[in-house]
Amino acid sequence: METLSDVELSRQLRERIPEAHAFVFREGERVVRSASYRILRSHDSVDDVVQRVFEELWRHPGRYNPARGPLLQYLAMQGRSRSIDLVRSEISRIRRESAHQAARDRSSGALDQTGELCSWLERLPTGEREAITLAYLGQLTYKEVALQLELPPGTVKSRIRKGLTRLRSEFSSEEHDRIVTLLVEP
Repeated sequence: METLSDVELSRQLRERIPEAHAFVFREGERVVRSASYRILRSHDSVDDVVQRVFEELWRHPGRYNPARGPLLQYLAMQGRSRSIDLVRSEISRIRRESAHQAARDRSSGALDQTGELCSWLERLPTGEREAITLAYLGQLTYKEVALQLELPPGTVKSRIRKGLTRLRSEFSSEEHDRIVTLLVEP
């Protein structure tokens, strides 16, 4: 199996040859796990991502196209994508819970830190918000954000810079400092 090209391995995956799937899992699990852990920082969540990525490969092996790149690179991208989806889902859940809490208790106006951060980021244009969310909350590099958003790295850097500048101009220095603190906290 080690000597098979990605093209041949792809064919065997589409033909549902169990040995091919076992080989890909053995070779690719570490790659998916590593890509996912860089974003999620939680072993339980990473385990879920690994399982989803390989279930998806088993169900739809034809989605991998060897002409677009190596299989391990494809698996790493799938791991990153699933992890980012989990982060976005969690942010949406927190946003919904925060909005519900705020509606129940308008007098206190208490939002948890992540909900507070999300409400601030919500004021940004979509492109800037996505780039900042992936870079800071998703803990991705500029290049990884660029790959995820399918944009040039320079565009990603520009969007992050513009978004942070916009936050600085729209909020008091105390609020801006709080936003930056929430973005860079581990």
